[in-house]
Amino acid sequence: MWPSPKKLPGSRVSLWPLTHGHAKALAQATVAGPFSPEGCKTPVRHDMTGEISYRLERQADGLSLTYAVQSRSTRWIGWASYSRIDRAHKKLEIGDVWLACLDPKSYNQTMISLLDHAFENARANTVQIKAVTSNTALRARIENLGASLDGVLRNEIIAKNGEPQDVALYSIIKTEWPEISKSICAKLL
Repeated sequence: MWPSPKKLPGSRVSLWPLTHGHAKALAQATVAGPFSPEGCKTPVRHDMTGEISYRLERQADGLSLTYAVQSRSTRWIGWASYSRIDRAHKKLEIGDVWLACLDPKSYNQTMISLLDHAFENARANTVQIKAVTSNTALRARIENLGASLDGVLRNEIIAKNGEPQDVALYSIIKTEWPEISKSICAKLL
């Protein structure tokens, strides 16, 4: 599988390949008050096993790779995924980040761990990150990571209210990663 599922340790959070063994703890995390970027579906507590099964099926098909996120206090606080995996062009999208804690530093550490694994271990050429254009807070976080705005995908998704929404597409490429890595580790951790 590309990228390979392995533990991604960090100072604030650790990422573990998602398994059904995480279901109970992640169901409990849904009660904690989610910190979900716009467009991310908060999992339903009573169907956590179904959510995990869906993610593992996509992983088995080579379409995504989801990690359970564990806080420094060893509490399971959410998940984050590589989605839209394109092996031919060594391109990944980081998406579907759900964290039950309101700590932006946990979000930053999660993203840094995924970016580092994508470039350093999986040798990706490009990592993309999307955000609904109206979510200025998430867009600022993505830009603080050093991602460049590639453009806006018009009417890319349908919001819960049924209205189409534009999505900003950001990316980081492998030649930018060494400098970005130094910069974000210094300013965000």
